[in-house]
Amino acid sequence: MFQPWRFKLKEAEVALEQGRLEDAARLLKEGDLPTYLPAQQMLAQVALKMGARASQRAKGGELEGAWRDLDAARNLSGETTDWLAAHKTLMEFALEVAVNHLRGNDFDGAITQLDRLEKRKPSTGSLFALREVARRLESARKLSLRGKFADAEAQLTAAIALQPNLSFITDQKQLCRERGERCRLLSEQLHRALGASDWTAAVATADSILEFAPENPVARDARKRAWNEVGAKVADSRAAGARSGSDTRHWPGSGPTKTIAAGTEEAERPRGARFILWIDGVGGYLVCLSDEVIIGQSFPGSKADVGIQADISRRHVKIRREGEGYVLDPLHEKVKVDGKPALSPMLLSDGDELELGDGVRLRFRKPHVLSASARLEMVSRHRTQPHVDGILLMAESCVLGPKWQNHVVCREWKGDLVLFRQEEKLFCRAMESIEIDGQLHDGRGRLAPNSHVLGTDFSLTLEPVV
Repeated sequence: MFQPWRFKLKEAEVALEQGRLEDAARLLKEGDLPTYLPAQQMLAQVALKMGARASQRAKGGELEGAWRDLDAARNLSGETTDWLAAHKTLMEFALEVAVNHLRGNDFDGAITQLDRLEKRKPSTGSLFALREVARRLESARKLSLRGKFADAEAQLTAAIALQPNLSFITDQKQLCRERGERCRLLSEQLHRALGASDWTAAVATADSILEFAPENPVARDARKRAWNEVGAKVADSRAAGARSGSDTRHWPGSGPTKTIAAGTEEAERPRGARFILWIDGVGGYLVCLSDEVIIGQSFPGSKADVGIQADISRRHVKIRREGEGYVLDPLHEKVKVDGKPALSPMLLSDGDELELGDGVRLRFRKPHVLSASARLEMVSRHRTQPHVDGILLMAESCVLGPKWQNHVVCREWKGDLVLFRQEEKLFCRAMESIEIDGQLHDGRGRLAPNSHVLGTDFSLTLEPVV
């Protein structure tokens, strides 16, 4: 008589042949079947196939599924020689994922991956070495942003000593050395320009430094100083009869309306209120407070809200906020959105790429679902005037902080800071006490056009743009 347990064994065998490994394992573990030698042998086969499938999944980038297979294989037959070989293969693939994060300067992603691997009890010292490499690379990146290329190169040298087989670090070290030499030469030019009060040369040289060291304090201070000098001269040359008396700066709706002569190209509207938001350790952002923003060519006397140093029209495109959305109005025939000509007003979506003229490319971002504010990023190598890292189209609020969906991502911050408008006044709030213009506020305070805001781990300054 055919024994009942053999029916179960045959059913498990069919599942194994069909590749239904989980079903086969479940059937073989039922009742007293595991006590029979044929069932034990088949369990070993299932575990072997699960280990092989884990390796295949790892090669295809399915690491989570691969680890589940490997855990299931260990539960079936323990840490056999085959299991240990599959475990080693998975660790190698997982470490390569961490290396790819490092290659892309995604240090948080690399550390997250290494933290996951630490729970897997690796048998080599690669995990510790890669964690230290991640720390060295991140330090080198921060030092490079500040223009401290010699210190950055020392960090990269230490990283190479830990993982000499990672050729991309050697490439980074060579690039760091070249940029350090270039920065040294440009810094000498910048000091000569400042000493001679050659503000045009100072702006150009400072911008050249900030292109590859955007947090260089000397270049940033020199650029601000030079633009203050240059801006004052431009304002004086066109101010006769155009405005009188007060230098008071107003947020939108709170100041006098400018009158522009009829018949000029800019007669449609005055330029909206703007300011530059300087965030220490992050960069500078041009904040436009108007519901309509004109993008056009930068030139002396331009009324474009966003001026770009490029061969485009003086008024090339208009972006206007309508409720929670943004509409692009092409003011020139050469306007494309995601490669397609924009011949009439169209609603913008998060991630759309705008092309103005021949090659000026910007990306439209609306990252925060709870705010109608948006961000424009330069994709091409063209520069805005004044040169900034991005443009913020501010509605009622603008969120700064470490989260990826914030309007400005500040990785080193512990929490968010919100800029918001209320009754035509500008405020900021945070989840901690903040200092505004030397006065301590309990998490909320009003901002003036030249305010400086200081928190436990952040510092930012507002600078009006005329």
